[in-house]
Formats: sequence, structure tokens, C-alpha cells
Amino acid sequence: MFLRYIAVVGTFLAAVLPGLAQAQGVGNIGGKVYRIVIPGAPGGPGGVIAHLLASKLQIHLKETVIVEYKPGAGGNIAEEYVAKSAPDGTTMLFTIPAVVTNPFFQKHALEPDVLAPIIQLNSGPFALLVNPNSGMKTAADVVAKIRSAPGAVGCNVGAVATATVSCYLLQAHAGPMLFVAYQGGAQGLAALERGEIQTAFDFTSSSAAAVREGRLRAVALTTLEPASGDFKGVPPLADTIPGFEIIGWQGIGVTKDTPRDIVMKLNEAYNKVLAEDEVKEFMRKGNLESVGGTPEVFAARIKRDYAFYGKVAKDNKIEPQ
Repeated sequence: MFLRYIAVVGTFLAAVLPGLAQAQGVGNIGGKVYRIVIPGAPGGPGGVIAHLLASKLQIHLKETVIVEYKPGAGGNIAEEYVAKSAPDGTTMLFTIPAVVTNPFFQKHALEPDVLAPIIQLNSGPFALLVNPNSGMKTAADVVAKIRSAPGAVGCNVGAVATATVSCYLLQAHAGPMLFVAYQGGAQGLAALERGEIQTAFDFTSSSAAAVREGRLRAVALTTLEPASGDFKGVPPLADTIPGFEIIGWQGIGVTKDTPRDIVMKLNEAYNKVLAEDEVKEFMRKGNLESVGGTPEVFAARIKRDYAFYGKVAKDNKIEPQ
């Protein structure tokens, strides 16, 4: 079956600072406190880039910017927290594809229209990862393993929306798998390192260190373009599963009733941050492409991907759990 799966992620890079962390201070800071809310646990997708953005953003806003973690329910807790916040732009969701996937995978999930898009930060691939001691060296090895042990090969789900969808799509091609849920992406990767699960999908930026250090092996990428850095030479998963393509992204959103002038103020500030050399280099090293642009560009991405995930759920007969 020919598959073309262009997915949304707005997963957001590995975190390194626990709990609530304040960005580096600058002079002439005002009295407001802005929050970038991560829909995951410390050590999971979002933290590293969020702390970098916070340190840069407060220079442009001239206000304190902190990073706050709200894990749980596949991102729903963080999304609801931001959706119910005051419409003053100070509470921002580090938006990931959970906002468009959860309505199809989880009961009682919020719809993406509870948020006002600010900006799409980046886009990039996911990697299909295995334990180096597993004996699997290629995507074909992974498929063969799944087919030889139906329902026994574990794949990480729950923490990162696109990783969950990727596991479902791998199962649709290779056969029954064992889906194991983790609170955060880092917890899923740690379980893979320990051999508790056999496969995992993760954003290249958050899994790069484990791949570089030989703790995990990347056997395929979910995009068609050649990779660079730690993933140079890793083939597309489409070479083994024709049409398999997952494009991840990350962005920023606020509650939907936020006035337009505040939305545009934040959009302008984030565009300036994305234009800085340090941020560009961070994206490049993570095999990510900076996006930026207007809120409408991000809104169009969300709309397209919401329709896409709905089709994925329907085609694979996935019911909200």
C-alpha cells in the first residue's frame, strides 16, 4: 500500500533544566513575566530550544521570560492551561503536533482552535531509533523483527504526537506491535537504551546526543531529503516503506482571545530571535530548518495537518482512547 504521511510535529527539542527555570537576565527588565509552557516533562522535547528562545526573547520584549513544564495527557494539560490563561500574551504554548493529533487519538482532547497561532519555529525529520545491541542495523531489519514476533516489538507512544503516529504507521506496514506509553520523550529514549522497548521515533534534535555517543542507533529518517550532522548518511524510511514521510515542526501559540496587536508583537519578537546567528546555528546542528513568518503561515500549517491526521486516523481505523 502506497503511503504518504506528511505529519505535523511540533514536538520541541530535548530539555536539560528541571522544573521551572528562568532565562538569563538582561538589563531594564519590566514587571511582566512571560511563560513558555512545555507540554512534557523536563528532559523531553522542548526544553533546550525553549530556554534558548527565552533568553533571547526577553531581550526583545524587555520582560522576564521563563520556561515552565506541564506534562501529562499527551500535551492536553499544557494546552488547556494555556487556553484558559489570561488573553494578554504572557502565557505561551510551545506548540507541538499534539494540538492536531490529540482530537483523533484521545477522548476529551481540545481542538486546535482554542489557540491563536503566533509563529512556526522550525521543521525537521524524526529518526527511527533502535538499541545498538539489538542486532538491527537497518529499517528492513526492524520490519523483519516486527514480522517475526507479532505484538512483541515495543514502540514509544504517548509523549510525542508524531512519534505515536509514526509507530501506528510502522505497524500498518510491518504488522502488530506493542505500544508503550511514556510521560516524556526522554523517558522513552531511556527505556530504549535499557532495552525495555525495541524501537522509538524521536525528533533528530533531541536524539542527536544519544546517536552521537553510540547509545542509540538511527536506522532511518522520516523525511526524504539527505540529513546532515549526526544523521548524515542515514537513509529515508521511504526506501523501505514507500511513501512514508513525517515532517515535524514546532511553534508558539497563545489563547485564542488574545488581541491582534499582542499576537503581532510576539510574532515580531520571535522572528527577530529566529534571525539571530546563534539560533540559526542551533537549528542547523539539530538538522532543523527555521521557518518563521506570519501567524497566518502557522495557522495554515495547523489546518493542513489537522486534516492530514484526521485522514491517518480514519485510514488506520484509529479510535480516540
